[in-house]
Amino acid sequence: MSTVRELYHSNRTYRDLINAAMHLIVERGYDAVSVTDITRAADYGRSTFYIYFENKEAMLWALLEHHLHTMDAAIVQAVQHLPQRERIFRAWVMIFRDIVQQRPFFLQLDSRLTDRLRLWQKQVLIDNLTRQLDEGLYSLELEVAPNIGARFIVGGLLEILEDWLQHPERGTPEEMASQMYYLVFREKPCFSTDF
Repeated sequence: MSTVRELYHSNRTYRDLINAAMHLIVERGYDAVSVTDITRAADYGRSTFYIYFENKEAMLWALLEHHLHTMDAAIVQAVQHLPQRERIFRAWVMIFRDIVQQRPFFLQLDSRLTDRLRLWQKQVLIDNLTRQLDEGLYSLELEVAPNIGARFIVGGLLEILEDWLQHPERGTPEEMASQMYYLVFREKPCFSTDF
């Protein structure tokens, strides 16, 4: 079976359905959008939708999985040449900047779905960060196993992101990333945010 990433990049119909769904969810909210709405907006029949997705929720998971993988790849590409601490700081700035762009979408998801999404997202992020810590892409400079460090960072980051999603007045993406950096390294970052 093809991965979500392969399907998204190789299949126009799949992309059209995902993009139509994302647009409609931002516009109306997840609960107000039906499979029929998505297929009409993408200009396909309902049966075409079910070739790719079991239901609307499965389509949402695919959309989010694609976004997580795309974002992770963009971060790795942007930070791999930097020194360790700057690498971590820049990754956090990129994550907070992405949340600003995705905020309208996430605010339109219902709470039951958001709870399941958060658990799934948390596990994906823990797995990714554990792998990246094992591979040496990041170092938290902590004397703990990578999976423990990953759980600590992801848990804290998701809590901060969730709060910030509801209260964006608490700071800019750069300020939020600086606070996250301070929590981990106990010093203010001295890196540029002009990227």
